[in-house]
Amino acid sequence: MRAPTAFRRGARLCRPLAVAVVLGIFTKALTALGSDAGSANPAALGAARTRPHLETLQSPTILGIPSAGSSQILQSAALEVPEGLRVLVFAPHPDDETLAAAGLMQRVLARAGAVRVVFVTNGDGYVDGVRREFNRTATSTRDFIEYGRRRHSEAMRAMASLGLGKFDGIFLGFPDDGIDDLWGQHWSEQHPYTSPHTRLDRPPFRESMRRDVDYAGADLESEIERTLTHFDPDWVVMPDPRDRHPDHCTTGVFVLDALRRLRNERVRGFEMPRVYTYLVHSPDYPASPSWVREIAGAGVGGSSTSRGTLAAARWFNLPLSNAEMGRKQAALVQYESQFHVMSPFLKQFLTSFELFGRLDNNHIETVPGDYAVRFGRPR
Repeated sequence: MRAPTAFRRGARLCRPLAVAVVLGIFTKALTALGSDAGSANPAALGAARTRPHLETLQSPTILGIPSAGSSQILQSAALEVPEGLRVLVFAPHPDDETLAAAGLMQRVLARAGAVRVVFVTNGDGYVDGVRREFNRTATSTRDFIEYGRRRHSEAMRAMASLGLGKFDGIFLGFPDDGIDDLWGQHWSEQHPYTSPHTRLDRPPFRESMRRDVDYAGADLESEIERTLTHFDPDWVVMPDPRDRHPDHCTTGVFVLDALRRLRNERVRGFEMPRVYTYLVHSPDYPASPSWVREIAGAGVGGSSTSRGTLAAARWFNLPLSNAEMGRKQAALVQYESQFHVMSPFLKQFLTSFELFGRLDNNHIETVPGDYAVRFGRPR
């Protein structure tokens, strides 16, 4: 594996010791999110970095809304979903949209609205998943590409379970486990990122919105802007910048930066965008209300970046009906490849509520700039 830099490795929750050293704000060992030793074929994958061992989390019970008094956030204002909304959901990997926002998407559709889901990656870099899928430890680049195709098919079935159509999913095909690399070292098209899994520097999937883009931050941000302006959403729903998975937190920053540019360019409809965020990878979330204290002191990826700014974000609670919960479960089980390796983790999100943070124009304007400074990258 590549030698860590202070911030980049501190942001990767999949390395608990590094998190504890860099952040210094958690006393509980984050053993639930350990790190993989890498590919079984080091010569082929070289410095490949792997996603968290999410399947090692403790088996949860299926939760209901916590009792009154458990936390201020969980007692926060209910999220009101007006009629006729246009909602654009950004998912770093196939399954994130269902884990975090399946109930919201159903509610929007039931109230004569429209939903599109933007899958930033095909989830093709999950080493444990690929090994389990093909029942071998030695993996090839072809295996990772085939795994990405499998996850695309699962996403299509999951969206259908929620009432979405086959054209409601937008697949960008950017590199799984590499989104933070695009923001930092590989912003320019002149220096694209090569996936250590597929060994490619552009999308290999025919379903990708465009296959002539490079794995570069500038190209990803352009694609995000393209989806925003084409769909013209009323609400943008994205990963919270404080999420501990680097693909998640950096996807959130990419979306904020695209919104910042559209806002500063005075593109009609983006003067005051409504932005909601969701968590997937955060200590104790959603199984215990103790995550509330932890998130209140966290910045981007759990670092100090924009910590004070993000602490001001308000959270909203969307209670789900039994029917909405049932369809959420029906959608989630379509991700068979993920249930094979992390069933307990996924089941934690089969709750009777969904939670969303609300970001404002101050977050849009300041968070991307703070994060760029952290990487030493000019805005």
